[in-house]
Amino acid sequence: MNIEVEKVVLDKAPHNAQYIAHDIQKQILHIFATKVKKKICEELGKNYYCILVDESLDESSKEQMAIILRFVDCDGFIRECFFDIVSVVDTNVLTLKKEICKVLDNNDILVENMRGQGYDGASNMRGSWNGLQALFLQDCPYVNYVHCFAHRLQLVLNGAAKDVKVVWRFFSMLTNIVNFVSASAKRRNELNLIQKAELKELLDSWELETGRGLNQTRSLERVGATSWGSHYSSITSLMSLFKETKLLLQEISDFGPNQQFRGDAESNYIAMMSFELHVEGVNDRFPEQTIELLILSSVLDLRNSFKSFNIEHLCKLAEKFYPADFIPSDLKALEIELRYFQNDMLRLPCFNGITTLPQFCQQLVETTLVENYHLLYRLIRLVLTLPVSTATTKRAFSCMRIIKNRLRSTIADEFLADCMILHIEREFANSIDNAEII
Repeated sequence: MNIEVEKVVLDKAPHNAQYIAHDIQKQILHIFATKVKKKICEELGKNYYCILVDESLDESSKEQMAIILRFVDCDGFIRECFFDIVSVVDTNVLTLKKEICKVLDNNDILVENMRGQGYDGASNMRGSWNGLQALFLQDCPYVNYVHCFAHRLQLVLNGAAKDVKVVWRFFSMLTNIVNFVSASAKRRNELNLIQKAELKELLDSWELETGRGLNQTRSLERVGATSWGSHYSSITSLMSLFKETKLLLQEISDFGPNQQFRGDAESNYIAMMSFELHVEGVNDRFPEQTIELLILSSVLDLRNSFKSFNIEHLCKLAEKFYPADFIPSDLKALEIELRYFQNDMLRLPCFNGITTLPQFCQQLVETTLVENYHLLYRLIRLVLTLPVSTATTKRAFSCMRIIKNRLRSTIADEFLADCMILHIEREFANSIDNAEII
């Protein structure tokens, strides 16, 4: 398919150098993947970094663990690089830690330079005593753990729903109603017909305006355990289709094909007419130390002309959470440096219009002000290693399912990992020329 490649392969290549054997192709691919990892390690250098880890089953039901490295490069840019995917025999924390350390050691990445770890919140990962984050804290007491933000509030609501009866009942009824109506194409079609009839009636009576994008048909949405906002979307979808869903349940209750369908429809109809909600918060996934870390870090919010900037909080952040990186003399120098910066941040035009911490970090490097504020720059780099979400691991697993699909379910682990790193980190892969590989 590639014209340049087609000119020099198969019958156009020397018979002793066609490179079409699978073993040869895999060797070439592995050399590429190894060089991509080497380039990532070169960018990381001896800088601080964070690991993001998640697991998922592949097409052959093997448990695969994706490892992502998050760090700030020498130019002040945040990099979040897919580094490896490892097949693990189980999700025991000792197994996971052993495999992660093996990947890091094989690439000369020091565990003591780790300053953050982010996982999806499963008990084997976040456990305070025996979880993966606790084991890494034993090796390096400054590896701050932050629960994946994309899951955190969602899982809190799920936890609350299990402990508060009315909340559990509310979402249980919601799930039952959505599943009952959406279970068959026939019922979904009947809901659409009722919705169209209702829309026509409202339009005919001039109670609704017409226009492009208005009055489109909707469907009920299911709740996802870790999908951000899915509970809200499910509730709002039922609210918008409340009348139509009620009419459909009434119709099935009266004219359903058998007694079971009629009974299920009636019970869901009764539940719909008696919805109640009460929500209570839980702190299980918001540990006090993590909350303090995030609060102290939030003073680096640069919006509204550095309104949140607070010298006392930044000094406390460095002293409490990064004692290995700021000795007592550094802390005193940091306070003085921050006072100078406070005078300059509104005066210097280079800081105008900057609203994000990554932009600020890059600006310090580009303007060489990093020399004046090297301790602040060090603190910012540490804060930027804090994990925000496991979005990159989710992207990695999407890639895994493209490569290891039903037709390629026996693909070997090393081959899978090599394919994935070249696909995801193509920027690094494209920077390697053929001469290096040869």
